[in-house]
Amino acid sequence: MVCALLVLTQRWHGRLSLDHDLVGVQKIHAKPVPRVGGLGLAFGLIIAVMIGYLTGGTTYPTTLVLLACATPVFLAGLTEDLTKKVRVRTRLLASFASAAIAIWMLDIRFTDLNTVFLDSLIKHPLLSVLFTVFAVGGVTHSINIVDGLNGLAAGAVSIMLAGLATLAWLHGDMLVMKLCLWGIAAMGGFLLLNYPFGRIFLGDGGAYLAGFWLAQCGVMLLERNPRISAWALMLVWIYPVWETVFSMYRRRVQDGVHTGQADLGHMHQLLYRRLRVAPQVNASPEWIKHGVASATIWATVLGCQVIAVLASGNTVITCAAVWSYAAGYVWVYRRLAPISDYGMPQAIQTAKI
Repeated sequence: MVCALLVLTQRWHGRLSLDHDLVGVQKIHAKPVPRVGGLGLAFGLIIAVMIGYLTGGTTYPTTLVLLACATPVFLAGLTEDLTKKVRVRTRLLASFASAAIAIWMLDIRFTDLNTVFLDSLIKHPLLSVLFTVFAVGGVTHSINIVDGLNGLAAGAVSIMLAGLATLAWLHGDMLVMKLCLWGIAAMGGFLLLNYPFGRIFLGDGGAYLAGFWLAQCGVMLLERNPRISAWALMLVWIYPVWETVFSMYRRRVQDGVHTGQADLGHMHQLLYRRLRVAPQVNASPEWIKHGVASATIWATVLGCQVIAVLASGNTVITCAAVWSYAAGYVWVYRRLAPISDYGMPQAIQTAKI
């Protein structure tokens, strides 16, 4: 309802909320669209708190605390949506701040990573805190990286939250399960307006809030249920995490530019470009291309969730699945964009839309 209200009233707030940049490197929409869908996600989670309180539920205090912890990174992203003046470094630091506040308020951090060398280090409280802040901040930021097509980020987060909710249900953790379901419900409301027609965008505020919620649910699940392998959690998160890691490598090592440099080299952009020239769909409306590209990536995300759920306690299988995904991603990436084409400078020159 909030997202629908924002769409209907955009002529009043559009000067601030509309994404007027139609020619930027990563822009693939043809007209200005509100990019404040994060407000709808935030209100949805606030309503979850209210419902929990009014019905005497047990999850609303934790939901409220998580929302409070998410405030720094959400406001940093929302400010960028409205002003376009918040640097990437500032938003990344805000994600670290939100992660640190969550550790302080919830006393939840990584203590077992099912990896011999890392486990010996993570036993030290300071290193445990630092690693958790880095991991939560990284996952939070990664959702903004994959937010490039209608429904892609929101749908992927919903699927990943569903994977976490299933794991929580199987291990009897109703608190984490309900937190995941609140996130899915709020994200579903946004998707009704975003996928596939793109009436409203998630924006940086929404992407960061969704990423923080996903990250914190994962940390809570792992630390409350030691039988779940840390590699199963990594498999749940692998799509946005690997997209971010590979993009940093590609920009710095292959292209020789700053890791924060925008380009058209992400997997979802290559897939979208391939659909634009495919004879079967090149004459179709843009919303169909967006829908097909997003759904294709959703399928890979869903496959990872299935393996993570079925092998949640098996470190060998989940670790092998994580590295298999990484190898498969690189193979597909090179098939979609030959070496001569996926370098950033040429990608901008040849693929600008």
